[in-house]
Amino acid sequence: MVRVPGPEGSLLSRRRLVQYVGLGVFRILPPRRPDELAREPEDGQLQIVTSLRIRHDFGTFTRRATGPGTAALQSLDGRQIDLLYGYLEGQDLGGWIDFRAGRQFEMSGLDFYAFDGGWIRGRTPAHIAVEAFGGFAVDGTALFGYPTFELDGTNEQPSDEAPTPMVGVGFSVADVKWLDARFAWRRTFTPASLADDLVAPDGTRGLSTGIDQELVSATVALRLADGKVTPSAAARYDLGLAQLSDVTAAVSWAITELHTVRAQYIRTVPVFDLDSIFNVFATEPIEDVRLVYEVRPGRYWTLYGRFQGRIFRADDTAAGTDPDQRTRFGGGGAGGATYRRRRFALRTDVFGLDGVGGMRVGGDVDTRTHVVYDRFAIDGRAYVLYYSDELVPDRKGWSVALQAGGNVRLAHGIYLNLVGEQLFTPFYRTAFRALGVLSVDWSFRAGRR
Repeated sequence: MVRVPGPEGSLLSRRRLVQYVGLGVFRILPPRRPDELAREPEDGQLQIVTSLRIRHDFGTFTRRATGPGTAALQSLDGRQIDLLYGYLEGQDLGGWIDFRAGRQFEMSGLDFYAFDGGWIRGRTPAHIAVEAFGGFAVDGTALFGYPTFELDGTNEQPSDEAPTPMVGVGFSVADVKWLDARFAWRRTFTPASLADDLVAPDGTRGLSTGIDQELVSATVALRLADGKVTPSAAARYDLGLAQLSDVTAAVSWAITELHTVRAQYIRTVPVFDLDSIFNVFATEPIEDVRLVYEVRPGRYWTLYGRFQGRIFRADDTAAGTDPDQRTRFGGGGAGGATYRRRRFALRTDVFGLDGVGGMRVGGDVDTRTHVVYDRFAIDGRAYVLYYSDELVPDRKGWSVALQAGGNVRLAHGIYLNLVGEQLFTPFYRTAFRALGVLSVDWSFRAGRR
């Protein structure tokens, strides 16, 4: 049961069923030489990788599709069908060409996107790889689309219904063990030729050509001192708004075999479709700083401590209007310990965070024990939380939860995982939920051995 936001406080039941179906066909190309059982990786290879998700809620809360896929999905009881990815991939063809064709998603530092189309990369003897890609951004309203990667800010607007081509190029360092680096540019746009049948907000037919998103991204990671020091940095620049939208820098230093220090800085601002009215409003960045110290005092023990600081800004506006009050620094920390043996693991954490938005303090303990020749695992977890929202006085209270479950290996490649949780809180008379996962993984060989 989920409580609906608002003064009514009504409850909705959630009985969700989610099915993932993955299919892969690997090593499509045969060996090049008669004495080989399998083709060597350096000779190049083809493979097909797909993942399909079907989800539906049988409770009082249902999420139906919108757009062109509505009619087809309504005939299937309103369920959602998402093709997460599905592509033909070539690796090391000719010793220097990689490609993918189909639905795919890509991450470039802090930039991430999904599209239907093609991607190709060529590696040069100078350890520089050149890549290019093109296709159509995934449409969340389509029958096999999903909204995770869809641009925010133009929901249910005419421009949101038009097909949006995506093109881009990139350069990266290839085959260098101590360095990873990549620079990329991509543009998502709406050409007028693909939107001539849509009606604009002013009543005219057809939309003019417009750029929805144009970004450049860069990332670099180093492995120094035999991998003991690993600095990294990434950034994403919004060309449409001429602003740095995201940046991060991090470093991990293994001081000794027992002591490790990690530090990270993140700065981010919301990114919307360039057609969105939200770009008119001033958006201030959110900054986050973290420092983690980890020590392994024994063979089975690991201890850690973490500091976290969050910086929110409330600066003067362009018209010279002062904010009601300056935002205060939000800080906190956490500490924990992990004990791990071959068939038993235990982890405990305590944490606290205060600042803009409110305060959270809590802790948790979770364990896993393997029994019956590692065919059965028993899981247990308990956590307690106190929270206080400074903007909504009613959001102040505590909660204690107890979880228990198990993971059973029914057969080779077949697992059943069951988890139950009882939540104790003054906002509910009772709050119990259960989760079950059945995982089946089969593979077989075909063709000449």
